[in-house]
Amino acid sequence: MVAPATNGTAVLTWTAPSGGTVTGYRVYYGTASHQYSQTLGGGTFVANPSMTVSNLTSGTTYYFAVTAVDAAGVETAYSNEGSKLIP
Repeated sequence: MVAPATNGTAVLTWTAPSGGTVTGYRVYYGTASHQYSQTLGGGTFVANPSMTVSNLTSGTTYYFAVTAVDAAGVETAYSNEGSKLIP
């Protein structure tokens, strides 16, 4: 019998860019490299350079990227990608 999948978390932190008028960030993630579940502009918005992503499936690798957003709502390109295997 296979045990049901458990859910885990990933704690993300990143360095805020210097200068500019960043008002927040959008966090994107998915289960394939550079294939995020959210379309550009649809990531989870956070005001500070950190976020905890919950309800992730155990045994699955997740890939994460962040964009910066300014006061006019202009979003940067994706950051470098990070990944985590959820134990």
